[in-house]
Amino acid sequence: MEKEKIIKANTQIKKLQKQISYDTRDYPIDYLVSNYDNQTFYSPNYQRNAGVWDLHRKARFIESLLLGYPIPMLFLSDTKTGKLEIVDGLQRISTLSEFLKDELKLDKLEKLTELNNFTFSDLPEDEQFRLKAYSLRVIVLRRDTDESTRIDLFNRINTSSLIASPSEIRSGSELLNPFMKIIKELAKKKVFLELVELSSTKKQREEDIELVSRFFAYSHNYRNFKHRVNIFVDDFVKQFREINLSTDQKNKYREEFINTFNFIRNNYPVNVFKNSRNQTPRVRFEAISVGTNLALEENSHLNIKEQDIKILIENQDFKKLTTSDGSNSRKRVIQRIEFVKNYLLKCSEKNERTA
Repeated sequence: MEKEKIIKANTQIKKLQKQISYDTRDYPIDYLVSNYDNQTFYSPNYQRNAGVWDLHRKARFIESLLLGYPIPMLFLSDTKTGKLEIVDGLQRISTLSEFLKDELKLDKLEKLTELNNFTFSDLPEDEQFRLKAYSLRVIVLRRDTDESTRIDLFNRINTSSLIASPSEIRSGSELLNPFMKIIKELAKKKVFLELVELSSTKKQREEDIELVSRFFAYSHNYRNFKHRVNIFVDDFVKQFREINLSTDQKNKYREEFINTFNFIRNNYPVNVFKNSRNQTPRVRFEAISVGTNLALEENSHLNIKEQDIKILIENQDFKKLTTSDGSNSRKRVIQRIEFVKNYLLKCSEKNERTA
C-alpha cells in the first residue's frame, strides 16, 4: 500500500473516531422496571416502539430469566437531565414492566410448561422475589456521548448481526434429536442436491435442511397444517426428541426419501423444481416432492413419463397453487400436494392402459 494512502487513512480514522466513555453496571430487574415506569429510563425517538415483540417472544424471554439463562447486555446513555436514554433493550425492559404489572400472561413455554397461563402474581412468592432481584448487565454511556453516536450505536447493534433463519434455529436446538440427524444426513445426498441445485449462500443458511424437514413434515402430517410453516415443521421434528428410533424405523425414513428423489431424477425433467428464474421455490418443491412421495405410497410401480411432468408444470392450476400468493394457507397446502398426487396416479393409470 502506498505511504500517502496510509497517511490519509490514518488521518480519516483519527478525524472520525469517537472516544466513547462508559461504565458497566448491574441493575436489578425491579430497579430497571421502576425507573422505566416513571420514565427516568426512557425511549428516544430513534428507538422502535415498545411492544414490538409478539407474545411468544415475550414469554420466551421471561422463561429464559426464570431458568437463569444469561441475557445480552442492555445499553443506556446518561443525559444532561440525569435521566437515562434506552439505546438498546427497550423490548426487554418493556416486557419486564408488563410482566411485573400482571399485564402479560405466559403462554407456550417450552421448558417451564407448568407456568403456562401464569402471570407474575401467580408465581411462587420466592420466585417473585428472586426475579425482581435478578440483575441485568448494563453498559451506560457517559453524558458527553453525542446523539449521533448513540443513534449510530443503536443502528449497528440492530443491523450488524444476521437474524437466524427458522432452519438454523431448529438445526441448532434439535442437535441431539435423532430425527434431525437423519434429516442432516439426507440433506447431503447427491440425488437431492443435484435436483434442487441450491446456491452456496442458500446452503450456508441451511436451506437444504429446511427442504428435507418440510418434505417429511408435509408427507406425514400435511392435513394437520394450520398456518405457520416454521411452527408446523418445528412441532413435527420435536416429537422425535424422546423417541428411541429403531434401526428399521430410521432406514424406513431414509428409503422413503431416497426412493422419492431417485424416482424424480429418473422420470422427471432435469429442472423440475426450478421456476422461470432458475430458483427452487419452497412451495413448488413441496408440491412435487411430497405429491410424488404420497403417490408412490399408493402405487409403488407408478408409471410416469417425462412428458406427463412437462404438462403438469405448465398446467395453470399447478402454477396458481405453487405461487407465493396464499401459499401457506391450510387450504392451499392441501390442494397443491393432493393436486400433484392425484395427477400422478391418474397419469399412471392412463399409461398402464395404453401400454
